[in-house]
Amino acid sequence: MPTTRTFVHLLLSLLAACASAPSLPPETAPLLRQALDGEALYTVAGGLKPVSEGFWHAWIDVAAPDLGAVASTRSALAAWRTEALWADVHVMHEAHDGKRAARAYVVDRAALAALLQRERPFFAPYGLLPDTHPAEVLAVVERLPKLDRHRGQGLLFGYPQHAIDFFVQAAAERGADAPVVPRRFVDIPTFGSAKGRFVYAVAADAAELPADRELAAAAARILDRYRALRPSDSTDADGLQQAVRTLRAEFAGGAATRATQP
Repeated sequence: MPTTRTFVHLLLSLLAACASAPSLPPETAPLLRQALDGEALYTVAGGLKPVSEGFWHAWIDVAAPDLGAVASTRSALAAWRTEALWADVHVMHEAHDGKRAARAYVVDRAALAALLQRERPFFAPYGLLPDTHPAEVLAVVERLPKLDRHRGQGLLFGYPQHAIDFFVQAAAERGADAPVVPRRFVDIPTFGSAKGRFVYAVAADAAELPADRELAAAAARILDRYRALRPSDSTDADGLQQAVRTLRAEFAGGAATRATQP
């Protein structure tokens, strides 16, 4: 049975990382499996979503911060940092009830660069260009004024333009005492869950648009291939290696092309 270190070494070679892998903590392999079974599949497989997060999170007590879990997760995610991908832990700027959220994320570099180029009028005034480091992009966007933050995050997470426009407009119209604008949610299934992972909001009476169908169809193709390729034994590192290699070979080129289109 392959060890965790063997699993990580194989995945590193798959993603065109360096020829040899460093020693890594034991939580790396479960973290990789968690990401691929969730919405991060659509980033790792080729950038349909330029950025994904949510496959690991923690809370940091502002008064007595313990960063042990953040440090170990960052160490694990270092295995993903290649010319194709970037992964790290982002600690949110705002604190809630004395705590800050920390979230793992992964970025398809080509898809993010293409997005920053296509949406240059929005991103460039904040100093974000196609060659800006992914970690800086996330840090800047998370600190933008509320409405621009909503728009920026919607773009990063790969939501359709009409859904982003609706969410921003609904947030702009909602006052302190105003009710939430009626909406319905569109779910893109993942391996681990049919709902609640890759999800966005549209107006309650909004009709399905071509952009919705195109996104759903693109994600379905990736998910169908992952289902077919994913080994039933989650410890089968060779099988998972081959699955991700095939996914990136089939889908990575098209993702960057899609990100350049309006």
